[in-house]
Amino acid sequence: MPINLLNLFVLPMTLLLAALFAAAVFYDITVFYRRRKNRNRAVYRCKECRHIYTEFRRTPLARCPRCGKQNEPVRAE
Repeated sequence: MPINLLNLFVLPMTLLLAALFAAAVFYDITVFYRRRKNRNRAVYRCKECRHIYTEFRRTPLARCPRCGKQNEPVRAE
């Protein structure tokens, strides 16, 4: 049975493109849910101990979990 040269290249290329498409879809779904989960968090950086932390509530000041100092948000997402 002779092997068709076209099938030798088309089948692996199709499988590779399908795998890349599946990986891209998985990545997009993962990033979407992660951003949605972290949407209401604000990022804080302590001026005293330089600790970076997040809070679920968007408040003007948040207490540092390490030293207890009140800090303003660096970035509110």
